[in-house]
Amino acid sequence: MEKITRSHEETARRRNQTIGMLFTGVSWGMFFICAIIAFMTLQGLVTSLATISSEGFNLVGTLINVGIMAVFGGLAYLCWRNKDRLRIEYDYTFTPITGGTADLDVAQVMGNSRRRLMTSLSLKTVEAAGSVDGSSFQRYISMRDVKKHNWFVNRDGKLYYFYFVKNEVKHIMIVELRDEMLDYVKPYLNMGVWQS
Repeated sequence: MEKITRSHEETARRRNQTIGMLFTGVSWGMFFICAIIAFMTLQGLVTSLATISSEGFNLVGTLINVGIMAVFGGLAYLCWRNKDRLRIEYDYTFTPITGGTADLDVAQVMGNSRRRLMTSLSLKTVEAAGSVDGSSFQRYISMRDVKKHNWFVNRDGKLYYFYFVKNEVKHIMIVELRDEMLDYVKPYLNMGVWQS
């Protein structure tokens, strides 16, 4: 196989994005409802504290308001913080490097806004790779002390594994690659690494 000397990038997306969009809408709705309740409770708490001198201090009512504000404020924060986790994609980037080597970068993209690099893998360090449907996958996935990384979105997609050791830790990453990306990656693997 001929080594390809240009970069290539592809993205793994859910085939059916309706459920993710639905849950994202529900998450935004819950965020606004919880934030409004927390704000109204805070406003009531401030008003009751301002009237302490004329009516006396109501400890039980104040504690209830603080509790309601804390619960709904916390729920609003959780809804806002996790809304992007419902729409996760993975970007796979193949980059040839001088000297006949190449890197495969995996990045997690949440909600089309936040991107986080998961790994930058030198293909020369890969010890075994192949389809998850093959028998070799079971040997590597069942090893002790191996860190498993599921960086894919469609369980029924074309899934491939890459077994490597990085910083003296064994890793196996499972990714969802198209045939075109495999044509880029395979020539840069060492002889005998790709297992059918």
